[in-house]
Amino acid sequence: MAEIRAFRGVRYNLEKVGDGGRLVSPPYDVIDAKLQQELYDANPSNIVRVIQGKVDPADGGENAVYVRARDSYRDWLEEGVLEADDTPSIYVYTQTFDIHTPEGVKRKSRQGIVALVEIQRLGEGGIYPHEHTMPGPKKDRLELMRHTEAAFGQIFSLFSDPDFHARSLLEPHVQSSPLFAFDDSDGVNHAFWRISDENTVNRVCSFLSTRELFIADGHHRYETAVNHRDERLGDGGEEGAGYCYRMQTLVNMDDAEGMAINPIHRVVTNVSSDDLARLKSGLGKLFETKEIPYTDVDAIGREIASRAEPARPCYGALLGDADTVTLLKLRADVDVAALDKESHSEAWRMLDSGLLQLVLSKILDLGTESLIKGEKVRFIKMEAEVRQAVRDSSQNVGFYLNPVGMKQLRDVVLAGERMPPKSTFFYPKVFTGLVIQDFNLS
Repeated sequence: MAEIRAFRGVRYNLEKVGDGGRLVSPPYDVIDAKLQQELYDANPSNIVRVIQGKVDPADGGENAVYVRARDSYRDWLEEGVLEADDTPSIYVYTQTFDIHTPEGVKRKSRQGIVALVEIQRLGEGGIYPHEHTMPGPKKDRLELMRHTEAAFGQIFSLFSDPDFHARSLLEPHVQSSPLFAFDDSDGVNHAFWRISDENTVNRVCSFLSTRELFIADGHHRYETAVNHRDERLGDGGEEGAGYCYRMQTLVNMDDAEGMAINPIHRVVTNVSSDDLARLKSGLGKLFETKEIPYTDVDAIGREIASRAEPARPCYGALLGDADTVTLLKLRADVDVAALDKESHSEAWRMLDSGLLQLVLSKILDLGTESLIKGEKVRFIKMEAEVRQAVRDSSQNVGFYLNPVGMKQLRDVVLAGERMPPKSTFFYPKVFTGLVIQDFNLS
């Protein structure tokens, strides 16, 4: 298993720069130009200036944005905007939020432990990916690491702790006021504590070092960390140095009250009239179908969830008509294994995203590579946007999926597989800037 250890985190000096909520940001990969500007305006020292700085048209070289990131980081350290903790610590990060379910609004609170995790190749050392990833900006993140010699964003990973042992060790330390707390624009409350008590730190890290870790969010960041470590060691670097570890937020996957996995729906684009007819015919052979009028999102969700069975997934589909939902429930006599040319595990085939991939591959010849590259299929988190996409074009077909269960995730990963891309949306996102890993301090 990977070693888990404490580190001297670099944090904002709130006495100097004020409101912590105006200094942090969502992960870099969800920051568009509008949000980038809002974060720039929030505070001159907002972390976005390092992780997703603006590109100046007058820049003389392709690395200028990384040089500015490095200079900002170093300047903030010299000016006391950022300060390193004096002793190795772990950190507790809670997010309290509302989720909308077909049964109504539910309040949840998720606790994460921020610590360093020894870098292992995925699938080795007890660290596992859980889904295929879309092509991503790994070179960009690697350049940022090279220039700053630091890691800013979190990798969000899961561990199993059904007895809540880690939480019991931390509980006495989170009764005090957090270092800082804030509400983000989505109404999520973020709170952050530092734990420096040596006995507690050692016990928590020792326990976590016995756990398998499943990466929930941040596959690209993790793969970049592996590449950076290999590069440094190849240049004569030292085993066990700071770059051989990567800061992660570790969350107990057995905490049902704190976990929220939302589905990511599918829209197949540019479906010709012939392909639509072929799709409807093919779906009719594989699924029991029932058409119902589109009423509201929650009603559709309740219909789909109520019909699904462990071995008979159920979807909602908009087959070229935004006002009619076709409920699709896998027929009991269908041999799903016969659809599977890649010999996936039973756990993979019973995923909503897995079965749908097999079905689309059989009927429309949309295979794994096409999905990974994002060809022909759009991945949409908001149910209303699926309907809007079908309204926008009768050549678009939408599929509503159910959320992945934690047992499903574990079963697929331990079978040595990755889910199809965009199978899970762990909510809420883990923010950047609460604490920084400086490789020269860790």
